[in-house]
Amino acid sequence: MQASRSTKRSSTKTSKKASFFLLKGKIKQLLIAALILVLFWVIGLVVFSVVEADKSFSNIILTSLLLREGTASIFYSIYRFLFPLLFELLILSIIVTVLLEYYSFNPVNRARDLAKRQSNHTVVLGYNHLGERIVEFLREHKRPYVLVEQEMGLVEELISLGQPVVVGDYTSDDIIELSGIKKCKEVFCVSSNLRSSLIAAEKARELNEDCKLFMRMFDEHFREYLEEEPWDAYTFSTSGWIMESIKEWTEGIDGSVVILGNDSTVKRIIQYIGEELKKEIYVIDPIIDLDLFDLETIHVYNEEVKYLESIEDFCNLKDVSQVYICWNEEEFLSDAIMLTKALKQKYPNITVYVRMFDEELARIATILDAIPFSTSAFAFQMLQKEVDMNSGIFLIKEQKS
Repeated sequence: MQASRSTKRSSTKTSKKASFFLLKGKIKQLLIAALILVLFWVIGLVVFSVVEADKSFSNIILTSLLLREGTASIFYSIYRFLFPLLFELLILSIIVTVLLEYYSFNPVNRARDLAKRQSNHTVVLGYNHLGERIVEFLREHKRPYVLVEQEMGLVEELISLGQPVVVGDYTSDDIIELSGIKKCKEVFCVSSNLRSSLIAAEKARELNEDCKLFMRMFDEHFREYLEEEPWDAYTFSTSGWIMESIKEWTEGIDGSVVILGNDSTVKRIIQYIGEELKKEIYVIDPIIDLDLFDLETIHVYNEEVKYLESIEDFCNLKDVSQVYICWNEEEFLSDAIMLTKALKQKYPNITVYVRMFDEELARIATILDAIPFSTSAFAFQMLQKEVDMNSGIFLIKEQKS
């Protein structure tokens, strides 16, 4: 708790410093106009001191400020015209700066303002595939929510549509408070980053002791930790849920298996098929850990695979009964489709399971006689079964029909 208070004080200091530098920047914008006015006034003061040397210094100052008539001259006529004009321009600059600051159209600030006005709402931390499905459901059913996402590129469309979005790192005190978490009814943290999730759980509970916490967590030890007080979170694993389907697909499997990918889903598939079913597995991915699985039946290759010929370099596909294409980056979706097509054309007896996040592309995979699956879609369906009627993602019976 002491560390938490220290973090808060540090965050407050940082916020004050940011405000100070913001104010300093705005003053600099008006500095040129102010300097021109002051310089012009000083020149006038010097000239009037020479031209009207018979008058007192106080009278000269009043004349330079146009509070007293000066001696009729060309300089005085010019000065009397330009000084009020420069002064008015300075005042106008200040007014315009203030108006631009408080009334200009700024989509990001507008989205934050919308977020701060929410109450009894759902807070979604992260905008990955699962976060996107949650937000899409909340929007479709007009249920109040706030999304917090660090990557501006992921939420630009939502911001342009006037949705309540806070752009920033939700492990920051300032950012997570902007989500209105003190007034929310539930929080869905869908990040796969362990550190971010643990910090998010701590900050959420610190700001709101009563809201429901739904935490995505792969590690079972941390799942048990978060399920205890004071967190009292409901923890889940998207890869853990999809394994229910994997177990059905691998029932009575005959032959070896090829797996492409490197995430938590891949690890669970390898553990189940390789360690429990004792089947021969060929895992091919450029960044997967070679020492992750120490079994003679599990062959791991750090290579990039996009074409059928590449897979054939590592194993005899005639002995393979299943291929799992588990790439989770959207940029590889087209490669997954083309590889699926090539596999089914040359090896029609192989069952191909391909991860698809896009519903349209999933239909294409089905046409190619492959079995599409989505960990995020299945996880969202499972989450809807676990929430109560007060939840923003609860699906009532009328909506099921």
